[in-house]
This record gives sequence, structure tokens and C-alpha cells, in this order.
Amino acid sequence: MKIYDLIIIGSGPAGITAGIYAKNFGLDALIVGKEPGGLINTAFKVENYPGIFNISGKDLTKKFEEHRKYLKIDLKKQRVENIKKLKDIFKVFTEKQEYLCKSLILAFGTETRKLNINDKFDGKGVEYNASGNFKNKIVGVVGGANSAVMSAISLSKEAKKVYLIYRKDKLRADDIWVQRVKKIKNIEILYKNNVIDLIGEKKLKKIVLQDKELKVDNLIIEAGYTPNTYLINELGIKTDEKGYINVNEKQATNISGVFAAGDITDASNEFRQITTATAEASVAVLGVFNFLKT
Repeated sequence: MKIYDLIIIGSGPAGITAGIYAKNFGLDALIVGKEPGGLINTAFKVENYPGIFNISGKDLTKKFEEHRKYLKIDLKKQRVENIKKLKDIFKVFTEKQEYLCKSLILAFGTETRKLNINDKFDGKGVEYNASGNFKNKIVGVVGGANSAVMSAISLSKEAKKVYLIYRKDKLRADDIWVQRVKKIKNIEILYKNNVIDLIGEKKLKKIVLQDKELKVDNLIIEAGYTPNTYLINELGIKTDEKGYINVNEKQATNISGVFAAGDITDASNEFRQITTATAEASVAVLGVFNFLKT
């Protein structure tokens, strides 16, 4: 079986950037990721990526993919289910096949945090992104960061009414988005509120807040993210108390030959942006390159 110099797990901005730099360093690398682009596909607009602005998350993903294909970087659209270390070699298991490599970069990011309420309406009015048909509907959006505010703005273009529900008294999105959302007439911001229950039969009909009930057709959950840690436990990779992977200045983990980049790490002062993900990925590849030389 072929042994790659490097396998990159994750095909979002960090994973694709790692692949580009690996190619530049002359490494025989493979990217394995189920969904190219990852969470940026859900972004309504990306306004803070240098040189590329006023672009949707999906279109930015297309740009990343064009770059990858131009450099002929191999990508397998598969979900990694397990990783094992065999002396100085790593074995990566997907639902379809197995791969061997000398080093790893973990770049599989985060997943949407769920609310602590029943999930019987998941897919039946409760969604975890704002893609779909919301024309003339009443929609609630939970969250106060960029993703929630951008979702509310996107929905307002076709929905009859949008409630932006946030547990604190001030939105924590970038100011450019806060100023925009406050000017849109069919968006109502409900501060200091949480969704505590859902009402309906076969489909969501109402949401219950602390002080009132609201009739809605859909509820979009944008309440933040949690790290994907399902792959790291068996390897013994250390994390912080929240589950984010501990890395040093080289983006190296505590396991020799394993590096990490992007939203899954505790690096970049926990400022999880596309720019920090791509920066961490380039540093991680330099770390891999130096590791393989020793």
C-alpha cells in the first residue's frame, strides 16, 4: 500500500491551504474530507478575506477548489472514521478504504452547537443552516455572532419576518454586520432571550422564550460551534477544557508527526477566522516538512 508523506484530514480553508503548501514543498500529500469548504459554505457573504470580497461562502469554496484542481492536489471525498498509529506510520480509515502516511494535519474544524432542547423537530422546522425556501415565512434565528447575523440578513430578503434571538444584551458579530442588521425593517432582534421549548405536532409551530411564545415556520440554529473530537481520542491528542486541540508555535500536537490547523485548534488567540485557518495551515505544513527531514 502506498505511504503518503502527509494526509490532511479536512477540506475546508485550512485543509485546502495545507494541500497547496504541501504541493509547494514537494510533499506527496492527500486531502481527505467529506465536504469541500466545510462550514464556510453556509456563509451568506464573506467580506474580510483579503483580495476577495462580497462573495458567498459557496463561491469562495469554488475558488479554493479551482486552486486545488489547478495544482492537481489529490482529494478524496470521504469521511474519516478512525486513525491509528503503527510505530512511525499512521493508518487512516474511511468508510471506503484505508490510507497510510508518515504525518498528519488535522483540519476537520467544528460542528454546529445544538440547543439543550428536544430534537424531535430537526429537519421539521428546525435547521442548522439558512439554505432552503423561506419565502413569506416567519423565521427565528438563534445566535449573535457573524453566522447568525448573516443568516438573518440573508433570510430577510425573502422571509416575511425574522426574529434574531440572542441570550446577551449586545450582538457579538463584526460591526459591519451589526450595523446592517439593525437597518433591516423585517428583522426584530430579541436580546437577553433563549429558546427553552418547541411546540408543534408533526412540524414546528411555535418557539417558547423565557417571557413569551412566538409563532414561527422555521428556527435556524446558529448558536456557535463545538470542536469535532471524534478522531483524536484514540491517538491520545491533548486538548483544552473545551475540546480544542493543543498546538505549539509549529502547529504540532503532543503526538509526534501529528499537526493541526484551523478552527479545531487553540491557536491564533482563539480568533477563528478563514484568515487564521489558512495561516495556521501554512505553518503546519512547514512543521511537517521539517519533521520529515529529521
